[in-house]
Amino acid sequence: MKLLTKQENAVHFLKDDQTTELIYGGAAGGGKSALGCLWLIEMALENDGTRWLMGRSKLKTLKETTLNTFFDLSSQLGISHLYNFNGSSNVIQFNNGSRIDLLDGKLVPRDPLYERFGSTEYTGGAIEEGGEVEEGLFEVLKTRIGRHMNKEYGIVPKMLLTCNPKQNWLKDNF
Repeated sequence: MKLLTKQENAVHFLKDDQTTELIYGGAAGGGKSALGCLWLIEMALENDGTRWLMGRSKLKTLKETTLNTFFDLSSQLGISHLYNFNGSSNVIQFNNGSRIDLLDGKLVPRDPLYERFGSTEYTGGAIEEGGEVEEGLFEVLKTRIGRHMNKEYGIVPKMLLTCNPKQNWLKDNF
């Protein structure tokens, strides 16, 4: 699969041993979802038993968009036989024991501090359309990465955020 130059630059930071947060933005067709999916697939396949997250403000939208990109890419790469997707638990389970959890990042009144993610442990992850989520979700999920097999594999905890230009916390922070 041929990457765009911008994607190749982002891959450099996703693979280095210093970057912990990376924002990747642009217009439609810029390969944001594909970058996130390819990175998560590669990391999950290379590191047995690791646990990754893929989140978005609405799980339904994540499943209708990014998950379809994931399926398309895995088909193109010829790796569809290396995982199973459980739509009930929203988990992509790889044959090597690694997994990608699909997360609903919607802010709900009964959980304003995102305590539902409080006991989860991830190796790393990606948030799709970061401008659609609250900064609080990003802050909580940052504390959940780097907690699952990172030391065993020497993996730097990383959070990838994809986005479109927006006047909100992303612009203030990045």
